[in-house]
Amino acid sequence: MMMTTHMTNDTRRAYARMTLTAITVSLAVSLATLSACERPKPGLPVIVPTVTTALVVTRDIPMTRNFPATLTSPEMVDINARVTGWLLSQSTPDGATVKKGQLLYSIDPSQYAITLDSANAQLAQSSAQVEVGQAQLESALAQQVYAQATFDRNKPLVATGAVSKETFDGYTANLAEAIASVEQARANIQLYQANELAAKATIATAQLNLSYCTVKSPLDGIMGASKFFEGSLVGDGGKQTLNTVVQMDPMWASFSPSANFLPGFLVNQAAGSLGAKVTLTGASAAPVAGVPLSLGRNSPSAEGRLVMVDNEVSETSDTILMRVEFPNPTSVFRPGAYVTVTVELGVERGATVVPVSAVFARQTEMFVWKVNADDTVESVVVNVISAHEKDLVISSGITPGTRIVTEGVAKLRAGMKVNDVTATATSTPAASTPAASTPATSTTNGKN
Repeated sequence: MMMTTHMTNDTRRAYARMTLTAITVSLAVSLATLSACERPKPGLPVIVPTVTTALVVTRDIPMTRNFPATLTSPEMVDINARVTGWLLSQSTPDGATVKKGQLLYSIDPSQYAITLDSANAQLAQSSAQVEVGQAQLESALAQQVYAQATFDRNKPLVATGAVSKETFDGYTANLAEAIASVEQARANIQLYQANELAAKATIATAQLNLSYCTVKSPLDGIMGASKFFEGSLVGDGGKQTLNTVVQMDPMWASFSPSANFLPGFLVNQAAGSLGAKVTLTGASAAPVAGVPLSLGRNSPSAEGRLVMVDNEVSETSDTILMRVEFPNPTSVFRPGAYVTVTVELGVERGATVVPVSAVFARQTEMFVWKVNADDTVESVVVNVISAHEKDLVISSGITPGTRIVTEGVAKLRAGMKVNDVTATATSTPAASTPAASTPATSTTNGKN
């Protein structure tokens, strides 16, 4: 019984050793097979990607900076109804280009015309009263002169008894009455003259109100959308604003760059060389009548100049408000639109530049393919600080004179050997250059 158990254990150990040996042999065979698969098969050529290269160079680059901006108008005037009344008519349609003094709306003038007629009647009445008062004054003055003469003539006769005391008292009373009449006439004239002035003021107010019944444009510009239409009661409560006229030429582009740019702006502004270009980025344009609109092509742009730098920096954003003024004769730029303001703040001397087509991104970093002496490539991280036309300005990562791939970037992997058609075309005689360039062109097109 004990012998059987011992044999069984030995058998199990032997079986385990055999199984381990078989697994080891199988794994070795598999690895050998994989290695054989990775090796190029005899007779098949290794495919070498065809690329175009260029040397990294230095160049004087204008320090161009782009800033997002918002368009505003130097004058945006609300057209208000300054008197209450029924809106009779709109003489100028919404959205029309208007001139200063052009009739826009008409308000019912009936009540203001009646007020003006009444004021004119009051003026006529007051003027007539003034004339009557003048006549009354003249009569009172004549009576005063007569009463004074009678008083003076009879006063000495009272002492001699030629004129009785009672009679002289009558002369005295007549003189006092005449004097009072003169004063009253003068007071009446002042009252009539005051009424006349009040009537004239009422006339002026009535004429002004009557003039407000014809609403005219206060400036050259473009009308907006009407808020009230014919038959509406306007000028009452919150119904004053009828429309808005906006000046279109010139126009302002307001932007807020970082305060770090302020010294550069001020130096160039003082030198009188700080111009700016305003571009309506992404706008649809049709340069020829009847041609369909093309989004993002021929975007409208205009040249302007910096006219305002604010007097303080924002505490919350560390930016400073600036304003560019530019001509807008076609009114294609409208207030509220978003534009790009391009400003040149001098020239960066000897900047390291590479073509835009040479740079590619991986996550948050930018790279170029560097071509080594053995025609293999490796990716190099570069720091892009600005763009100018078809070039990018590099501050670090690559040095001038380094050869980099400019076309065929997407098909490369680190360590690959490449066929540089640029070098081939340079070293090949001029007669064979077209033939050498043809495969590169077809390869690139095939990739794209």
